[in-house]
Amino acid sequence: MAFVRRNWEVFLFLAVGLLLLESLAVVKAVPVSSFRHSLVGELLSLFDSYFHVVTPVLIPISIVLACVCCSMPAQSRLRRALIDTFALFYVIRVFLVFILLNISLFARTTDAELLVVQLFLFLPSLLLMWGWIYWRFDFYSMSSRGQPMFLFLYLGESLPIVYDYFLASFVSLLSNTLAGFAGRTRLSRTLVFIHGIMMWDVMGLILSRAIALAVR
Repeated sequence: MAFVRRNWEVFLFLAVGLLLLESLAVVKAVPVSSFRHSLVGELLSLFDSYFHVVTPVLIPISIVLACVCCSMPAQSRLRRALIDTFALFYVIRVFLVFILLNISLFARTTDAELLVVQLFLFLPSLLLMWGWIYWRFDFYSMSSRGQPMFLFLYLGESLPIVYDYFLASFVSLLSNTLAGFAGRTRLSRTLVFIHGIMMWDVMGLILSRAIALAVR
């Protein structure tokens, strides 16, 4: 249990990576010819080529990097730098898949179930990454300045733990505002705003696909 607690970030990113792979596997089942606009089809082909090149390279690198991080001392600065690099790769991939999901809105495929499945596979990876982003920025702020970037109103005087950041991220599914959670700085408020925009976008995509299924 101590091993898992010490390396929770590594296991988190591996889980996000698996969810993204499954999500991409679903979108590949949608033929390029099913898109109304040729530009959209070309963009999808570009994304597909990118993921075909990058994914086979990232998988072994991720596994090796995960093993290296797990074997290093918890307080090692090199380990912290490797984990942050690991995270950056997956943050970029989450945002790329987010763009891909919005492009797929222009598909006129009759198999709308595929895109709904893709959205539901992508949603937990998005929420997990935002939970980590909140925690990492707050951890850095408290380490460097001694002050947190985020305010947890429901905790009172208690200090937040890792769970609280992921709870704040997942609560965005149930509310249009993160109740009891707010940014204390301009940067932290901007992060909360971007998170909210992305969640509204994904929920809108899910709703549009659900309506498309209902009227078939």
